Amino acid sequence: RAILGVCADEIHVCLAPEAEDIVLRMIEECGDEARVVYHERKTPLTFRSGRFHLKDVRPGDALIVFSRRSVLELAAELDGMKIRASVIYGDLPPASRREQVRRFMAGETQVVVSTDAIGMGMNLAIHRVIFVESRKFDGVEYRLLKPGEIKQIAGRAGRFGIFDEGVVMAMQDADVIRDGLSARAEP
Repeated sequence: RAILGVCADEIHVCLAPEAEDIVLRMIEECGDEARVVYHERKTPLTFRSGRFHLKDVRPGDALIVFSRRSVLELAAELDGMKIRASVIYGDLPPASRREQVRRFMAGETQVVVSTDAIGMGMNLAIHRVIFVESRKFDGVEYRLLKPGEIKQIAGRAGRFGIFDEGVVMAMQDADVIRDGLSARAEP
């Protein structure tokens, strides 16, 4: 909608490489011009193998699950372990989401428990992204995560200027997460 409908002299669009062709075609069909600028990730993203257990949680971790119920259950489990967690999921009202982010960034909570909503433009001081789950319900069925989804979520790890690297781990289906990080996504 922004590309087709906003009245502006200039629009900046950030997107995954696999979306470039379709977006450029859309812009050209509108009779507009585009200039493509490529950005490289500033901190390396490393997959660490080995099974992750909740007892291994560290401050600065983001634990990823794929339903509001799973977010709340995992946050409660961590609370029982005396680990305070901020919670983020898609239906969380914007003001509540901002407060959860503020609490994490202020050190009032040690970790974030989130759905893939964390991958939508959130910049947090996360060192490690741990995929607690590797399947999500897509409205029809439960399925394994796709490479683009894995990369979008995993990319939250290793905030530049705070960490020297981002670390990605998994509690299950580690091969799916590892392979998804290195796979070329389909256009």
